[in-house]
Amino acid sequence: MKQTIKKYLNKLPKRRVRHFEGFCPNCEFPVNGQFCSNCGQSTKSFHRPFWTVVTESLGDALSLDNRLIHTLFPLFFNPGYLTREFMRGRRARYTPPFRLYLFLTFFAFLLLAYNHKPESDMTKNLSLENQDGNKLDMVSFLEEMVGKNEAELDSLVSDTVVQNQLKNGIISFNSEKSIDLFQDSIENKEAEDNGRELIEDSKIRELIEMWKLNPSLMMDSAFKKLSQTLLLILPLFALSLALMYLRRRRYMLEHLLISLNFHSFIFVLVIVSELILLMNVSYLNSFALYLYFLIPIQLFLTMKFYYKQSWIKTFFKFIIVSFIYNILLLTGVIISLVAMIA
Repeated sequence: MKQTIKKYLNKLPKRRVRHFEGFCPNCEFPVNGQFCSNCGQSTKSFHRPFWTVVTESLGDALSLDNRLIHTLFPLFFNPGYLTREFMRGRRARYTPPFRLYLFLTFFAFLLLAYNHKPESDMTKNLSLENQDGNKLDMVSFLEEMVGKNEAELDSLVSDTVVQNQLKNGIISFNSEKSIDLFQDSIENKEAEDNGRELIEDSKIRELIEMWKLNPSLMMDSAFKKLSQTLLLILPLFALSLALMYLRRRRYMLEHLLISLNFHSFIFVLVIVSELILLMNVSYLNSFALYLYFLIPIQLFLTMKFYYKQSWIKTFFKFIIVSFIYNILLLTGVIISLVAMIA
C-alpha cells in the first residue's frame, strides 16, 4: 500500500524552485536564494496569471499538498498514530493538526449549509410523522403549543394580580365571586412552577419567526455558532482526557492533539457523508448515515492504542469520556440556539 501511495505521489506535479540573486524588494538587502536573510520576505514574483497566484496562496494557507494525503491515511486507519508522530518530532511530513482541523471544519460546514439549505427564502415548513404515519407541520405544531402556553400565561398573570390584591387587602370577601377568585388562585399556584417553561416558549416563538422571515440566514447563523462552539469544546474534551489519564503523566498538548485529530476525523466523515448525499443516490443514503457509527469506534481505538492500557480499563474510561463529550456537545448546541436569539 505504501509503495502504491509513493508512486502516486511521485506522479504529482512538483513546484519549480527558481534561484534568485539580487536585492530584496522590501529592504534592499543582497539576496541569494528564495528568502531574504535580513527581513525574511520571499523573493517569489507575483507577475503571473491570477489563477496561479490564487491556487498557490490557497496551497500555502491550507497546505493542500502531499502532506494532506500522508495525514488523512493514518487519521482514518491508524488511530493515535499522528499524535505519536507529532510528539516524536516527525511533523514536517504531515499537515499541522490545527490547520487540518480548520480546513476540514470549513469544508464540512460548507457542504452542510449547501445540502441542507431551505429551497427558498420564503416560508419553509418542517414536517414530522406522528404515530399514525401522518405528516405534521413542525412550525404550525410549535405555534399551536406556544399559543396554548400563552393562554396559560395570561391566566397565570390574572391569578397573580388577584393574589397581589388579596395580599394588599384590596378585594372584599363580602361577595361569593371574591371567594371563588381566592380559591382559584390557590388551585392555580402550581402554574407558577411552569413560568420558566412559558418564557422558553416565547424564545421558541422567536426562533419560529426567524425561520419564517429568513430560513437561509438562520441556517447560516446556526452553523456559524456551532462551529464557534466546537472551538470551545476542543480544549474541554482534551481536559476530560487529561483527567482520565492523570496518573499517566501525559502533557496537556498530547490530549489536545488527540482532541484535534478526533474532531478532524469526525469532519472527514461529515464531508464523505455529505458528498454521498449530494450524489442523491437512494441506496447510498443509508450508508452515509452508517458512517457516523465509526465515531465511537475511532475514539475507543485511539484511547486504546495511544494510551496503551488494557481493553477493560480503556472501555470504562471510554464510557466516561463519551458521556462527558455528549454533555459538552449538547450544551454547545443549546448555547448555539440561545446565542441566535440573544
